[in-house]
Amino acid sequence: WSMSDVHRGGVTALEVSHNQRFIMTGGEGGHVRIWDIKTREMVSHMKEHSAAVTCISIFDDDAHAVTGSKDRLILCWDLRMEKRVASLRQRMGGVNDLALFLDQMQVVSVGQERRLTFWDLRDTEPAHALQLSAEATALALSRNGQLLATGGKDQMLRLWYFEGGRFIQDGMGHSGTINRIVFSPDDRQMVSVGEDGCILIWNVYT
Repeated sequence: WSMSDVHRGGVTALEVSHNQRFIMTGGEGGHVRIWDIKTREMVSHMKEHSAAVTCISIFDDDAHAVTGSKDRLILCWDLRMEKRVASLRQRMGGVNDLALFLDQMQVVSVGQERRLTFWDLRDTEPAHALQLSAEATALALSRNGQLLATGGKDQMLRLWYFEGGRFIQDGMGHSGTINRIVFSPDDRQMVSVGEDGCILIWNVYT
């Protein structure tokens, strides 16, 4: 089956709920929508972003979510009340990707400002940030919450400790911008994809 006309201008972000009952999408125009998987109907529509939504992360309770956008904003939503409950603003440039930590209160983001930024949803200012050598376009958090992986326009995959943001090592293999990174369920491997058309599998050693 398929769904048409989900967002005018295209769907730019997507996430499936943990209970697999709904899909949350973001569009080019900044709209955030929720779709019931069984009926395939839109059940919620929220609009506060002023530019394309680039990333979505749904909380474990399936009642809250965070979204990042090219408008520099990271917004936290109460999905049942259909309203924004927190707003964070990146200093410069759009947000390219984000990850929600296990405690559901901390968020890590990367964007056009070339920083790896650590946030607490209870505070509008970043907890701390690390300067990157190039714009990162992809970010992943390990299942156990101990490791972060970033990749970007310099075609390098980099591994970090979440606690303190200490750099571990980098890996070269892509010949184009890295678009997506995912940890395996046991955190022993990562998968990355890029504009070079390649899928790379990485072993994780720390």
